[in-house]
Amino acid sequence: MLIFIPSTIFLLIYIVFYHYGTRYRLPKTQNTSFNDIVSIIIPVRNEPIELMQEALNNIYNWNIRDNIEVIIVSDDPPERLAYIEELVYSWRQRGLNIHLIWRSEPRGYKAGALNTALYASRGKYLYIVDVDSRVSPSFIVKAVNIMMRNKNVVAVVARWTGKNRDTRVAEAVFASMKFIVDALYKGRSALKLPVFPVGTGTLFDAEFIRRELGGWDEERIQDDMEIGCRIMARGKEILFLNDEKVYVEVPRRFKSLRVQQERWAYGSADTAIARFKDILKAPLPWYAKLEAFNFLLQYLPAFLVFLGFLIVAPISYFLKYDFFEELWILGVPWLVSAVLYIRYYVRSLGECGYGVWRSIVNLGRSSAITTLLTPTISIALLKAFLRIKMSFKRTPKGTYEHITSHYRVPIEIIIGILILLTGIVLIIYGIVYTGLWCLFYSTGYIYGIYRWGRDLLFK
Repeated sequence: MLIFIPSTIFLLIYIVFYHYGTRYRLPKTQNTSFNDIVSIIIPVRNEPIELMQEALNNIYNWNIRDNIEVIIVSDDPPERLAYIEELVYSWRQRGLNIHLIWRSEPRGYKAGALNTALYASRGKYLYIVDVDSRVSPSFIVKAVNIMMRNKNVVAVVARWTGKNRDTRVAEAVFASMKFIVDALYKGRSALKLPVFPVGTGTLFDAEFIRRELGGWDEERIQDDMEIGCRIMARGKEILFLNDEKVYVEVPRRFKSLRVQQERWAYGSADTAIARFKDILKAPLPWYAKLEAFNFLLQYLPAFLVFLGFLIVAPISYFLKYDFFEELWILGVPWLVSAVLYIRYYVRSLGECGYGVWRSIVNLGRSSAITTLLTPTISIALLKAFLRIKMSFKRTPKGTYEHITSHYRVPIEIIIGILILLTGIVLIIYGIVYTGLWCLFYSTGYIYGIYRWGRDLLFK
């Protein structure tokens, strides 16, 4: 049951949301000018200077430059500060309204940096920029106009889109996020369900964040989901603009993706626990609250499948009981759901010019990556559920993505081989169907070991 039921529910949720996402309608927007200041916040720590330069160059070319201020909050060590000061000075000389705040004692993860900028800013609106992300100024204009017309809207979210597809990992992440956004953002918007902000790609009402919420919670490492829960609790709205994209650099290597997904898995589960009461007291229908918890616990099915293996495999061996032969009926709805999921996935990627075969290949690769990430996700979820603090680790970007540090225990290789051997042993002992499932489950690990073995051996 741990193997089939959570996976089936997971697939059905995406199927339903994608289906309703086809009925999504854009909020009414205007492109009229505005006089208010928008504060552009760029939190940095050990970010490549070339990426910071590119981000500032992009902002400098906006046609709304006279209405923005840029605040860089640096948590860098003192030896890097001089380079950033030089960068800021050069852009100030070119006419960009830019300021630098250095935190000699970084506290509160990324949320602490955002709060520092929030209370130093003078803008009525606030937009957070990751150095690797790009957004059109038209999004800022549309989002400001939406919030000017509707005071109940305190955040507007752009469509998250992968900026690069230059490796197998990057293309798989790009493809999966294309479908995920179609389902979870377009679908939920069409169903009038609340959407969550994204880390970069959300314009906030700075006054509301400052006065009503008191800034970001510095105890949480997933700042976007955390503040989304408190916005919902106040009865305010977050709107999604599908026609405005924020382009984000996705991880090129598995080891970078592992760092990112560990933080996201821990952060989302941690938020679900810490903001449990906020979601319950939100003036939303019961099903909207339930769906918000489902969104925050989206990593749980992968963990439950892994837990199912840990329970089913030894019991099958010692009791000589073939669970999959006896409970095969549970696999039928899973199979039907999987077929529908594949159909919608292919349709979604078709909008990007992907053919059927290329879409299926990327779906298979994404599934393998998810399987390979399961040990990392499981440990992160257990830490969150047991309330064990996890430090904030930034996703390696640019030149840092290619730096290999010290050796690590290749837990993915160990578990993958264990699952493979378990399947073989079960088949030898006549427990054929459960053994075949173990072999099927091991394919994600085997593929990952073949493709990204070096990233499994080193941090």
